[in-house]
Amino acid sequence: MTVHKPVLLDEVIKYLDPLPCKNFIDCTFGGGGHSSLILEKISPGGNLLAIDANQDARESNKFKNKKNFKLIIDNFVNLKQIVKTGEGLNGISGVLIDLGLSSDQLEKSGKGFSFQKDEPLDMRFGIDQDLTAADVLNSYSLENLYNVLKNYGGYARANHLSKIIFQQRKLKKFVTTNDLLDVIEQVEPRTWNHKINPATKVFQALRIEVNNELNNLQEVLPQAIDILQTGGRLVVIAFHSGEDRIVKNYFRDNGRDENKILNILTKKPVTPSDEEIKNNPRSRSAKMRCAEKI
Repeated sequence: MTVHKPVLLDEVIKYLDPLPCKNFIDCTFGGGGHSSLILEKISPGGNLLAIDANQDARESNKFKNKKNFKLIIDNFVNLKQIVKTGEGLNGISGVLIDLGLSSDQLEKSGKGFSFQKDEPLDMRFGIDQDLTAADVLNSYSLENLYNVLKNYGGYARANHLSKIIFQQRKLKKFVTTNDLLDVIEQVEPRTWNHKINPATKVFQALRIEVNNELNNLQEVLPQAIDILQTGGRLVVIAFHSGEDRIVKNYFRDNGRDENKILNILTKKPVTPSDEEIKNNPRSRSAKMRCAEKI
C-alpha cells in the first residue's frame, strides 16, 4: 500500500493564499492532501468544493461531517456546470488543479494503471467512459499508436513498439498489463541501467489517451478563470511536458497587454526542492504555475 503525499503543499498554500471565510475549489481531490490544508486555512466561514473524476474517490474521516466541504464525483472538464448546478459557491477566491494522480487510488483501482500488478488494461477514470487502454492497443492504426506513445509518453522507441503491438494483436489481443509488459520487454529489456522502468512512459501515454487528459486541461483553464472573482488565483501543477506547455501558453496568451485578464505570479514554474524529491520521488517532474485574475 502506498501513502499519497501532496506535492508542493507549502508552495500551493503560498500562492493560492487561502484565508478564513473565502471559497475555494480543488478540481483534483485525489488523496485529499491539498484539500485538508486549504479547508483548515479557510475555516471558519469559508467553503471548499472538491472534484474528482475517479468514482473510487472517497472522503477520509478528516472530512466527515464538515459542513463547509463537499466532494463531487465528476470530471473537472465540467467545472462551470458543476458550480452552476447549485453547489452554493459565490465569490470564488481560488482554484487548484493538481494533475498528478493519487498513488492510493491507482494502486487500489484494479484498472491497470500500474505495471506492478497484472490487471485488466482499463485505465478509465470515470464510469461513463467507453474507451479503454485495451481498445487503444487492439484497434488503433499503426500511425495513431505511434502518435500516442510518442506525443503523450515521449517514448523514444515508439516506432518500434507500435509495430510490435500492431503485429502481436493479430496473434493475441491485449487484455492485461502483463500482455503489454511482454511486448515492452521485447523492445527494451529491463536492465539495471534504467533509472526509470521503460513501461512508465508507455503506461502514462495510454492513460492520457484514454482519459483525454490534455484536451480536458485545455477546456478547463478558461472555465476556471471565468468562475474566479477579480483577484482570485488559479494554481496548476503539471507532471507532463505537454500539460505544462498548455498551462504556460494559456497564461502567456491571456497575460499580454492587448488582452490581459491574468497577472502571472510565477514567471518560471515552481518545482519541488531536493528535500521533497528525496522524501517523495514521484514529485520530481512537478511544475507549478499560478496566475491571478485581474
